Amino acid sequence: MIMAFEMIRNGYVANASQEERQVLAGLARDLIFILGSDLEIELERREKIVEKLDNVDDFTDLDAVAEEELFSLWEQELAELAVVDHLDTPSAEEAGGVGLWEPDMPYPVDDALTRLLPDMSEDPQLATELRDLTAESITQAKIANLVQFYLTLHPDSDNDLVTVKNEEVAGYLASLTDIRLVLAARLGVYDSEIGESVYERATLFISHSPLDADNLPELDSPEDIMTVLYAMLSWWQESLLTAVRRKTLRKKEQ
Repeated sequence: MIMAFEMIRNGYVANASQEERQVLAGLARDLIFILGSDLEIELERREKIVEKLDNVDDFTDLDAVAEEELFSLWEQELAELAVVDHLDTPSAEEAGGVGLWEPDMPYPVDDALTRLLPDMSEDPQLATELRDLTAESITQAKIANLVQFYLTLHPDSDNDLVTVKNEEVAGYLASLTDIRLVLAARLGVYDSEIGESVYERATLFISHSPLDADNLPELDSPEDIMTVLYAMLSWWQESLLTAVRRKTLRKKEQ
C-alpha cells in the first residue's frame, strides 16, 4: 500500500508496492510518449550525459556543462525520434508500461498537450511566437523530470522505498503535476467542482481499513482506474509538499 512521504536526511522517503510503482512508472512512460519521445531513448541520453559529466575535471560549472550536453544530445537525436502520429491510438504495448490509454479510447494528445504546454499570452500571434521560442526547452525539461521520476520508482525492484533527494523535489513535484494534468484532461476536470466530484467518486474504491478491502467495488472501467489514480497522486503530492514544509520550518527553528 502506498504511504505518505516523510523527511529523511538529505531528502524524503515513501513506500509503494511494486505493483503501485509499476503503475506510476507506466504513467511516466506514457507522458514521455505524449511529449514526443520514448523512455528508452531518454534513458540512453541520460547515460550519455552522465558519462560526459564523469569526464569533466572542473566541476565549478557543472550545471552549465550538463545543460549544454543535454541540449546537444537533444538536437542530435531529435531527427532519430519516431514521429508521433496524433491520429493513431497506440496500444498499451506500443505505449509501453501499464498503458494508460487503451485501444478503444480516444487518444487525448491535443488536450493533454494544451494543458502541459499552455499558451503564454492571450494574444494569438504572441502566443505562437512564445511557443516557438520556449516549447522545445520546456518539453525537454519536463521529459528530464519524468525520467528522474521513473528512476526513483525502480519498477523492476522489490524494494518498496521511494526516495527523493532534496535537489530532486522540484522536478518530482513538477512531474506529479504534469501526470495529474493529463489525468484531469482524460476525466474532464476543468474546474474545482468537477475535481471535487472526482475525489468523492474515488473514495468509493479506496479502503481505509483492511477489513473493508473485500467489500469495495471493482474497478471496472479505465475511468474508474484513472479516478483512483488522480486522487491517489493528488494525495501523494500533497504529502511530499507537507514534508517539505515541515523540513523548511524545522530549519528555520534551528
